[in-house]
Amino acid sequence: MKALSRVPIFSYNTIATTLLIPTKSLEIKFRQNFLNAETLFELESILAWAATHTEVQSLFITSFGDEFIQGFDPAEIKSLSEEKLKKQFTKISTIAQSFLCLSQTIVVDMKKGTRGVGLELSLAADIRIAKSDAVFCFDHLSLGLTPTCGMFSFLKSYLNQNVLRSLLLSGVEFGKDSFLALGGWCEFDKDACSILTNIFTQAPIARMQAKRGLYGINQTAHQKDLEVENQLFNAVVHSKDYTKEADFMNPSEFKEKVAETRN
Repeated sequence: MKALSRVPIFSYNTIATTLLIPTKSLEIKFRQNFLNAETLFELESILAWAATHTEVQSLFITSFGDEFIQGFDPAEIKSLSEEKLKKQFTKISTIAQSFLCLSQTIVVDMKKGTRGVGLELSLAADIRIAKSDAVFCFDHLSLGLTPTCGMFSFLKSYLNQNVLRSLLLSGVEFGKDSFLALGGWCEFDKDACSILTNIFTQAPIARMQAKRGLYGINQTAHQKDLEVENQLFNAVVHSKDYTKEADFMNPSEFKEKVAETRN
């Protein structure tokens, strides 16, 4: 009887999870293009399980369809209260930080592209793969939001700040060359199976210790930056621009909200 090579594990509504036996990997596959509260809860649960199962060598994060996560659903975001929005983004930030702390090597398949927090999550991974014609976008500002998954804190030192400023403040879509210039190294048109196989052949303790060496054993150095990143996001949320389709805050409203934020 032929041994099973793929074994489904857990039962979630928005994420499919499969153990890839030959490489001791866990495949985490999003069923939808957009993140929501349910998806974040499920992803947190999966990562908590992975934290206690170090025999799993790698996490392979991907999605159904041609594209990776396209951020949060803009329509859903507009309907959230300030408090709920802050909770969701705090949760996604914690998930991104966990990518650096987990003992497994995190591999993200960005497929034909990703944007918003999907792009931020990808940048927090250890290894990225994508199609050579993939399209990316920091679309946060057009949604009335700012990045909150490490772009201003724990990911800052890994990225080219000149390129980041241009891509974030312009909000333009960009491709392979700009992604590489940003500092978000990616293996374009690479087979995920070969990468997972390479990880499997590595000595587990050496691999885990190497990851600790790359990211640091103590992350407290980023605490101040995290606090600033959170303050910037909270101020933006307080403006309620995220609830609008267009015609963001006028100058008089802006002055009023700034005064409220300072108080």
